[in-house]
Amino acid sequence: MKAHRALLLAVAGASLTACAPLSRPGNPAEAPAHRLSLGGESYLVRQITESTWTVTSTTRRAVLDSTAGASEALRQAVEIASGCKVTDSDYSSQGRQFDAQVECPGALAR
Repeated sequence: MKAHRALLLAVAGASLTACAPLSRPGNPAEAPAHRLSLGGESYLVRQITESTWTVTSTTRRAVLDSTAGASEALRQAVEIASGCKVTDSDYSSQGRQFDAQVECPGALAR
């Protein structure tokens, strides 16, 4: 299980560093989406508000894996894409979306 989790995290990190923006930056609703692959599935990681990020499958009808290992990998993917620490997360849209609240270093200094 630890080896599987390490592989998922390594794949998420490698995929995010090589991703290309899928939309134009601007306000968070128009922020670029980061494409990544976990366990052979393709996902999009996107900022939706200043402190909220979401992960969806590129297959719109796919229900996301909600096991502890998959949830941890999705949290890690959000942390890599956002550069912030995930403080809370849950699944929404009948399991088709993973939402994460983040806290960024220096956010109170703004």
